[in-house]
Amino acid sequence: MNFLRYILVILISIIIGFFSYEIYENYKESEELNIFLEEASIISSLHKESSRDYARLINFDELNRDDFESTFIEIIRKAQEANNILLNSESSYLGSERELLEIATSSWLKGLETFQVSILNLVDQELTQLIEESIAGSISNLSVGDKAYSNFLSEIQIKSADENVFLPVFSEIEYTGIESNAYEFAEVIVDRATKNKSGLFLRRDISVSGVEFVPESIAITEDGHRVLLDQDISLQIVIANEGNIEETEVLILILVTNETGDTIFEKRTKINTIGPFQSKSYYLEPLEIEKGNLHEWFILVEEIENEDDVRDNIYTVKAFIPPED
Repeated sequence: MNFLRYILVILISIIIGFFSYEIYENYKESEELNIFLEEASIISSLHKESSRDYARLINFDELNRDDFESTFIEIIRKAQEANNILLNSESSYLGSERELLEIATSSWLKGLETFQVSILNLVDQELTQLIEESIAGSISNLSVGDKAYSNFLSEIQIKSADENVFLPVFSEIEYTGIESNAYEFAEVIVDRATKNKSGLFLRRDISVSGVEFVPESIAITEDGHRVLLDQDISLQIVIANEGNIEETEVLILILVTNETGDTIFEKRTKINTIGPFQSKSYYLEPLEIEKGNLHEWFILVEEIENEDDVRDNIYTVKAFIPPED
C-alpha cells in the first residue's frame, strides 16, 4: 500500500512538473514574442519616416545638394539603426515573422545605400549603363524589402488572430511599390534626376566676400585707401560659402604689411564649418600700426578641392592712421 502511494506521488509530481514546464515554456515564448513585437514596432516607425523622406527626394523638386545629402544621411542612419535592432535583439524569438523582417530591413538598407551613391554618381558624372544598372539594383533591393515587410504584416496579423496576441502599431511601408519593375522605375528616376541636375550638381566655392575695420574707417581716399582712427585696429573678415554643400576646415591666411613691404603680422586660422549659401565672420585681434604708414591687409582663403571659382579667394585692403600734425 505504501509502495502504491509512493508511485502515485511520483506520478503526480511528474505530471505537475510537466505542466509547470509547459506553462513556463509558453510564458517564456510569449515574453520573447512580445519583446520582438516591441522591437519590430520601432523598426516600423523608423522606416515609415525614412520611406516618407525617400519619396520626397526621388521627386527631385526644388532640391539642393546639401538638402539631398543631409536628408539621405538621416534616411540611411535610421535604416542602419533599424537593422541593428534585429542584429542585437534582446529576443530569442525565431518565428517566420522575424525572418521576414530581417529580410526587409537588410534589403532596405542595402538598397538605400546603393541608391545614394548611384544618384550622386549620376549627377556628378555622365550617365553610363553601369550607373543605371546600379540604380536598378538598388530599386530591386528596396522592392524585395517592401515585399518581405508586406508578408511580415500578413503573418503577424494571422498569428495575432490565431493566438490572441496584442499587436503594437505597425505602419504600412512602401519604398518603390511591390510590383514595380526595377529597370522601368530606374529609367523614371534617371529622367527625373537628369532634369533637376542643376540643383543637385556639386558646386564648391569659398570666397572672401568683404572686410570691415573695427572701429570703422572714417573716410576713403581717392585711391581707395581707408582712413582709420588713432586706435588699435581689428578687422572683421566675412567668408562666404557660395557652393551647395557644407564646407569644413576652411583655412584662412592673413598678412599685414607696411608700406616698405615688411610683414608686421601673420596668422593662419580656420573656420570649422560653413553651410551652403551661408557666411561667417572672423574677427582679427586688435593690432597697433604706425601712424602715417600705409598698411595693407592681405586675406587668402585657401582653395578647396574642385573649387569652381578661385578668383574671389583673395581680398586686399589698404589703410592708414593719419600722421600727427
